[in-house]
Amino acid sequence: MKTPSSPAWCVLIALLMLAPSSASPQDKRGTVKVDSLAVYSKMSTESDVVKTMAQGTVVRILLTMTSEEGSWCGIASQDSLSRIGYVLCSGLDRPKETPALAAQGKSLSQIEIINSYSPAHTAKPQTHGSEKASPAGQTLAPLPGYSWSSYPKTLVIAIRRGCPYCDASMTFYRALGELERGGALRAHLLAVMPNDEFSGSGYLEKNNVEVQGIFGEKLDALKVSGTPTVLLIDSSGRIERKWVGQLPPRLEKEVVNAAEE
Repeated sequence: MKTPSSPAWCVLIALLMLAPSSASPQDKRGTVKVDSLAVYSKMSTESDVVKTMAQGTVVRILLTMTSEEGSWCGIASQDSLSRIGYVLCSGLDRPKETPALAAQGKSLSQIEIINSYSPAHTAKPQTHGSEKASPAGQTLAPLPGYSWSSYPKTLVIAIRRGCPYCDASMTFYRALGELERGGALRAHLLAVMPNDEFSGSGYLEKNNVEVQGIFGEKLDALKVSGTPTVLLIDSSGRIERKWVGQLPPRLEKEVVNAAEE
C-alpha cells in the first residue's frame, strides 16, 4: 500500500538541522552569500562540480547533513522539485534551524529490542552501526504483495508504532521519502511494520512519511530483531547493508549515499 503522495519538496534530513514540518516553504530557502558557490554531485568536495551559483541566488534547501567536511545542504532551484546537487551550507544565508531532539544523542544510538510476535516492553540502548549483512549474501523471501525484483534496490525501513527511537528517526525517513520522489534515490523505499494497516499507515501519515508500506508483517521475516533497522536489499532479495538503531548524521549520510548508488 502506498500512502498518499504530495508534490511537496520540502524536508530537511534530520538530526541536528531540521526545521519543524509546520514551517512555511520560505523557511526552507537559502541565499548564496559568497561570490561563487560550487554545487557538487555528492556530499564531498572530491565529487564532480555540476554547476556554480552566483552571489544572491535563492535556492530551496531539501536537506542538511553533517560530515567531516562540515554541513552539506541538498538544494533545488526556486522553481524546480528536483535536486540540483549539494553545497557546503556555510556558503548560504539560511533561516535558523531548530535542532531535532534526536540530535542530542551522544555516542550511542538507540534501538528497541523486540519480539516481532508480541509487543516489546523493554527499550535499551545499543551501539548503533552500519554493518555488512551477516551472514554475507543472506537472501530474504519475498514479502506479501512485494517483489524484490521490482526495483534495482529496495531500502527497507523496519519500524513499529510505539518505538521511541523510531519516533525520533521519523524526520530522516520523511526526508528519504522526499528524496525518492525527487528522483535522487536509485533505491525504492519500503516501510515494513508489524502493526496492522490502520495503525501503521496512520503512524506514517501522522509523521508525513510518504513511502510504500507493508503492514502486519513479523519483522523476523527480515532478520530484524530490533527497531528501527534499515536494510538495503538488491533485486534478488539479498541484503547488502544493514543500519541498526537511531542513526547519527554520519550514518544517515551513509544511508543516502548507498541509496543513490
